[in-house]
Amino acid sequence: MIVAAEVRRVGLPLLAPHVAAHGTEWDREVLLVRVVDDRGRAGWGECPTLSRPGYTAEWTGGAWDALRTALLPDLLAGVEPADDAPPMAAGAVRDALFDLDLHRRGEAPAPGVAAVPFGVAVGLAPSADEVVDEVEAALAAGARLVVLKIEPGRAVEPLAAVRARCPEVDVAVDANGSFDLADLDELRELDRLGPVFVEQPLPAADLEGSAQVAAALRAPIALDEAITAERDLAAAVSVEAGSIVTVKPARVGGFLNAGTIMGMARRAGWEVHVGGMLESGVGRAMARRLAAGPGVRGPGMVGPTGLLFIDDVVDPVTADADGLVAVATGPGLAPPPDPDRLARLTLDRWDAER
Repeated sequence: MIVAAEVRRVGLPLLAPHVAAHGTEWDREVLLVRVVDDRGRAGWGECPTLSRPGYTAEWTGGAWDALRTALLPDLLAGVEPADDAPPMAAGAVRDALFDLDLHRRGEAPAPGVAAVPFGVAVGLAPSADEVVDEVEAALAAGARLVVLKIEPGRAVEPLAAVRARCPEVDVAVDANGSFDLADLDELRELDRLGPVFVEQPLPAADLEGSAQVAAALRAPIALDEAITAERDLAAAVSVEAGSIVTVKPARVGGFLNAGTIMGMARRAGWEVHVGGMLESGVGRAMARRLAAGPGVRGPGMVGPTGLLFIDDVVDPVTADADGLVAVATGPGLAPPPDPDRLARLTLDRWDAER
């Protein structure tokens, strides 16, 4: 029985603003959910919504309200999140419950490899040289994949610059749905530079258009925002809108939902890539569990959060000399936040008991 629940609004100071086609994150806030059972055992989940709608319809302020006024009070009354609840807010609750259940049983999710390679997203920048500088810094930190954020008019030049200075690096691009079919010539020009995949070139709802792009390019198309549930993936598979699904556990309603979508993708012959959402070390450790599983296309966007934040709610995790990041051991989905770090970074808190 769940007897207590809380949500904390946590501020994570960014090393630099994160710039993508859907907007800029100047200040990073995530929501951490904790549930406690009648024997004092706790489970944690994370809701890493962005500061405003754009990437998805959810945003941090809305998720904060949903958790305080509906999802957590309902949980204390014995009602778990419904399928149609806001996916990232509800996913944080589901993950906290799953984390608690794993701790009760002294288990971890199905084991995978002990350490995983990682990739780094490089945001839009005023000049191609600045993009290349960030790429070189990511490679120096051990990254084995770089994903360049792009938008119409700012796609070919940065990728060409990276290819010129770092010809051996694996580079993908992520448009966050900012292109349309009128931009197909620009996408073809981009394709000639050999990105390892092109992520979400068209808006999420335009699966037919995405299929046209997939047929026109040599690079595989990865779908991110377009896949929020199994029905979305089934629709995308049916029209051949891509061949890779980028899974972010928070965005699809939690860790277990992510696993279901990943299994469905593999059965359909699609590859699976684990993405990142500027999560804290708690959410990043959960995503790393998925990236360590069988049949996942690496490197995932699951690197050390020290490449993103000045401070975090967990002790720093670093890559080894081979650029591998250890996957958490022990029961549960992820190590819990460090109490002192959590207290220092908490901006607001709501809690209640049954």
